[in-house]
Amino acid sequence: MLGIRKILMAGAVMSSALVLSACNLYKSGSNTATGDSTQNQTQQQSTSQVSDAVTITLDESGFSPATSNVNSDGSVTWTNSSEKNGGIASDPHPTHTSNQELTDGQFVLNLAPGASATVTVTKKGTWGFHDHLNPSAKGSVTVN
Repeated sequence: MLGIRKILMAGAVMSSALVLSACNLYKSGSNTATGDSTQNQTQQQSTSQVSDAVTITLDESGFSPATSNVNSDGSVTWTNSSEKNGGIASDPHPTHTSNQELTDGQFVLNLAPGASATVTVTKKGTWGFHDHLNPSAKGSVTVN
């Protein structure tokens, strides 16, 4: 009986270690599959105009625009134009705790290829976001 408990405990510890190491890989920001993240950030558009509604598109190179400004009580429409599933998430990765308004209160707002979702934002400030499935794809929304 004691031997089985030890084996189960060792299995639980090893499983936890694997999950944590996977999260640390995402936190590191290294992204060998899509190339240099600095190059991707340079290619992304940025907008400084404040409006009542913004659309942010996720594609293979990241988010466009990478930074947006929207009025409080405005809307953010997330669109996945990539061929892969996307997971919109509030920063920081992997806890997603800065402003879950960006994801309609969800831990991750999952978007299938071609899908869109619109959320209303009210909490003023600058809020970072990322693709949970590719955390090196990042951006920010400033709510005025």
